[in-house]
Amino acid sequence: MGIKNSIEKALEQGKGVLRLAPVWVPRSFCRPGKRIKLHPEDYYILGLERCGIDERWFASTTHAENGPGTPDDEGLSCVIILLLEY
Repeated sequence: MGIKNSIEKALEQGKGVLRLAPVWVPRSFCRPGKRIKLHPEDYYILGLERCGIDERWFASTTHAENGPGTPDDEGLSCVIILLLEY
């Protein structure tokens, strides 16, 4: 499925609304807390060297600058496309 078809399918499924997944972002200068409603076992899901997840970004087009080891797509929201239709 090409990009154009994927976006058209996502818009069709959302009835004109493009649904985006939230992005969980680790930061070295903050401590994970309960305010983002993340399960405590998931605070350090990326490993201690990546620091704890303490930010939740919505509809983000911004790359998270988190130093060495940061993936190229960290901080970018992804479009949700349901593969199964009922």
